[in-house]
Amino acid sequence: MRQFFERFEDINPRIVYLLMALALVIPVLKPIGMPIVVDQSTRVIFDWIENSNPGDIVFFDSAYGGGSSSELNPQLAAWFYHCMKKDVKVINISQWSSGAMIAADVCKKVAEQAKADGYNAEYGVDWVFVGYKSMIWREMREDFWKTCGNTDFWGNHFSTLPLMERVKKWDVETSKGFLGFDSGSPGVGTYLINWAEHDIYVGAAAVQASGLQSVLRSGQIKGMMVGLSGAAQYEKLLNRPSEATVLMDAQSLGHLIIIILIILGNVSFFLKQKSRGSAV
Repeated sequence: MRQFFERFEDINPRIVYLLMALALVIPVLKPIGMPIVVDQSTRVIFDWIENSNPGDIVFFDSAYGGGSSSELNPQLAAWFYHCMKKDVKVINISQWSSGAMIAADVCKKVAEQAKADGYNAEYGVDWVFVGYKSMIWREMREDFWKTCGNTDFWGNHFSTLPLMERVKKWDVETSKGFLGFDSGSPGVGTYLINWAEHDIYVGAAAVQASGLQSVLRSGQIKGMMVGLSGAAQYEKLLNRPSEATVLMDAQSLGHLIIIILIILGNVSFFLKQKSRGSAV
């Protein structure tokens, strides 16, 4: 056994790569079901939708690109499904053109799943995707239609979408709740400045989370999902395990392999050092 540890420091890197590949692939093919602990900041977002009344309107921003979609798409999918399940009406507005294209596909797919499960998820009635618009943000508070060019992401005029009859302005009378899926700038800061009186929630890429902790602690944002873990936590609260839950198995097992390799590498190093000292 001592000989194994002493030689471990010289392990062939291809073995390490193989172990990591197995750790990442096996849980995706056959989920393990590793435990998921729900953070309070994720639960706050879930409770916001869970305690909303049928017909309430909420807004969300898809301010992210392809580099963060693996984390934020599962967050959006879980949250949007929850809204459809609770008959909460959803309006999208995006600060990123890339985020609009990515999130539009996610919402269409989840809406079909919700309808298949027996929930109301009709486009134009239960949700509207405005997408990216070149606009002056504060003007949406006075005339949402005009500021957005009177059309949605797919070119439909707002007058043809029944839900938009209730969204002539974006103020607290129309909707008090907002969720920003955020991976950079511009991001949630736009809403902290222009919609400070609203209840603001954030779905953050993991790299953004530390920078948002101060506004979370100050109460400027009410709750925050963080990365893939936040999406898996939301799926657990929703009792609907999906992509994030599976990927968290792979991520957790991959981290476990790295920790084991670090420990074994250090044991090997110290045993070698001890052997050299004894030889002298």
